Amino acid sequence: MKRKKSVIPAGKRRSLQGLQVEIDIESLSTTGDGVGRLDGRVVFVPYTMPGDRVRVAVHTDKRSFLQASLLEVLEASVQRVEAPCKYFSQCGGCDWQHIPYDLQLQTKADQVKDSLERIGAIADAPVIPIEASPMPFRYRNRIQGEVRSGEFFLHRKNSKELVAVDACMIADQRINEAIKNKLASVPDSKIEIAVVDQQACILAMADRGTELGFRQVNTPVSERLANLVLAIIADSRCGNVYDFYCGRGGWTNTIAQNYPDMKVTGVDSTLVNIQAATAAAKQRDLVNVCFVHARVEDSLSVIGSKNSLCIVDPPRSGLDPLVTTALCKKRPADLVYISCHPATLARDLKILTDAAYRIKMVQPLDMFPQTSHVECLVHLQSGSVNK
Repeated sequence: MKRKKSVIPAGKRRSLQGLQVEIDIESLSTTGDGVGRLDGRVVFVPYTMPGDRVRVAVHTDKRSFLQASLLEVLEASVQRVEAPCKYFSQCGGCDWQHIPYDLQLQTKADQVKDSLERIGAIADAPVIPIEASPMPFRYRNRIQGEVRSGEFFLHRKNSKELVAVDACMIADQRINEAIKNKLASVPDSKIEIAVVDQQACILAMADRGTELGFRQVNTPVSERLANLVLAIIADSRCGNVYDFYCGRGGWTNTIAQNYPDMKVTGVDSTLVNIQAATAAAKQRDLVNVCFVHARVEDSLSVIGSKNSLCIVDPPRSGLDPLVTTALCKKRPADLVYISCHPATLARDLKILTDAAYRIKMVQPLDMFPQTSHVECLVHLQSGSVNK
């Protein structure tokens, strides 16, 4: 049976906010929402997928798009699966538990390629098939939330509203045991529960994190990512490695330990990170590594000869324009760009490939199963552009 297309009566455009309507979901956005169409505009609907026909309530009306909440799945996609978590669609931690894992992987791979072509104007990029997470569930080695009267709370999607949970399907089982058994005496506060030395530790949250600093949440995929970086360094035969946005120096010190004949420099804007990285290097007796406390955009002058390899692992916002400009001017022999946001990655790669670099490899990795986020490692080399 042919589905009836959802339309709005002709005439002067009116606000659709509050409207309840049926639409078909055609695709998935990079933020995880299902995408349909109404009144000539796209409609973003969380917790839907291609092939669904749904009834939705429009809550945001913008000139070029609409946002809606899901009221009912009228006809489910043949690929839709039952979400295993009872809090799915209540807590905002997961986007895609209703989507089979192989389809999640394919969607992320397609979105990386689409971003490179549409935003980066980079056709035929050497994109390697996405690497799956060995564990689609129970992979998170840390989780942040709030304690209230001994109960653990996460936030509702795009909201400050709290949702009480007694377990998280994507968290390490040791974390879930802590949620159930170790919070009774914890005062009301924001906390992080992290697996440290094989045990779940409860850590107080400061403004932006805990004393552990930033760590990748998926240990096996993070190790794979680190091994890819080490392999690129081994093949590069460079003499100097610069690790920008180095955090607490986990990779920096590992590189220095694996390649004692190389000079390794880590740069980060947070003093406590540099102090921790320096202490860790001293503990390992590493003499070929140093750390610089500075903003990356203010420190590109440390790059020495062309016989250098630079690693950049910026936040989701991507590289500051001063950084891309300096990289294009300095032109180290090899550049490793690690990104968790395909759109800003594609934007920066366009600048780099237009000016100085050719892409050797793009490797997507599924660091964050059940969510729309995807990690990418890109290896670039100085040389002719690949347009």
